[in-house]
Amino acid sequence: MSSERKTIFFDRTQNERGRIDTTYSDLAQLLKDNNFAVESYTEYMILPKKIGEANVIVFGCPNSSKLRAPEIEALKKFVANGGGLFLLALSGGDRGLMNNLSKLSEAFDITFDNTAVKDDRNNAGLPTMPILSDIAAHPATEDVNDILYPSGCSLSVTGKATVLVKTSDTSDPPAAPVIAAAEYGDGRVICSGSYEIFRKGGGIKHPGNKTFAVSAFKWLSGLAISVKPSKVAEREQTQVRAPAESAVSKEMELTLRRLINTIFDLQKMVEKLDEKVSKVELNIEALRNQFQDFAESTTKQLGVIIPAKQFRTEDENRIEQIKQDIKALKKEIKSVQQLRDHIEERHASGAISKDNYMEQAKKLDKRIESLKKKIAKKEKELKELTAE
Repeated sequence: MSSERKTIFFDRTQNERGRIDTTYSDLAQLLKDNNFAVESYTEYMILPKKIGEANVIVFGCPNSSKLRAPEIEALKKFVANGGGLFLLALSGGDRGLMNNLSKLSEAFDITFDNTAVKDDRNNAGLPTMPILSDIAAHPATEDVNDILYPSGCSLSVTGKATVLVKTSDTSDPPAAPVIAAAEYGDGRVICSGSYEIFRKGGGIKHPGNKTFAVSAFKWLSGLAISVKPSKVAEREQTQVRAPAESAVSKEMELTLRRLINTIFDLQKMVEKLDEKVSKVELNIEALRNQFQDFAESTTKQLGVIIPAKQFRTEDENRIEQIKQDIKALKKEIKSVQQLRDHIEERHASGAISKDNYMEQAKKLDKRIESLKKKIAKKEKELKELTAE
């Protein structure tokens, strides 16, 4: 997989049932473990400028909410310009959920039917939880043998869209598309009639669903371009493959990946907090100035002395903040460097492969360089503020 970390936005503006902090939390962790950045998108309305930071946008079953015409156009433009879009529904389709996903998906030759998929023979305990094995060869279905498809509807697929998964002949409706994909402009789209294929405690527990999740998001983000390899190719690759790492080494590698990704996630949170703190400081400065004006006016009119000068000036506040920022950045560099040294040691001992070492080391080196640039910028600003 490419060392570039792709970003996935899970929309929250349409009252979705699939949320990364609850029903989709296991999916979110699976994606993070596979080097994706995962975020909730809450900025209403949906406009091109706001969604531009994402590589993939997910609508996990909008409930009693409808996209507006400008939002639909923004999402179509997002896909045309190279973005990925994943639309997931539930049994009953648009009518059952009182949404209008088909108004968007019809641009990609796919719509959601007002149906409820059932299978009395091939299921996971209930007819509404069919296990489907009619799966087309496609990068998004790489190594997927079957899929658990709970509480879903069927799809209508026309034009250039591709059916990825169909119901069996014993299902109701029989041999019907339930998951489909399309390419639109420079981007890609997948539609599933069931959001529960990834639901915590539900479909995501099924091995085929986990495999599909990773392969689908790789394809949507542009990371997967090959088709499913043949079994002969798989055997040949197995014969020339280096000895497998121990379970402990793999677990350590996964832990390191999670730790590195967590560093980047925390940095995003810190940057957002910095913006909020800056706004608070501006408000405080305005109040300080108002108080000083009030103090001076009161002193002149009543002769009462109010010690207004005890408050620091804006420049003094800024100097103190910059010093704290520099201290925090240096501390973060130290932590990242320690992690970098640890990965170096593990590579030297043969505990992790060269490819994984190069991928993680590149990320950490890039992070250290970014932090050093921020410190240099802060130190320059501090020098300018303290110069006499």
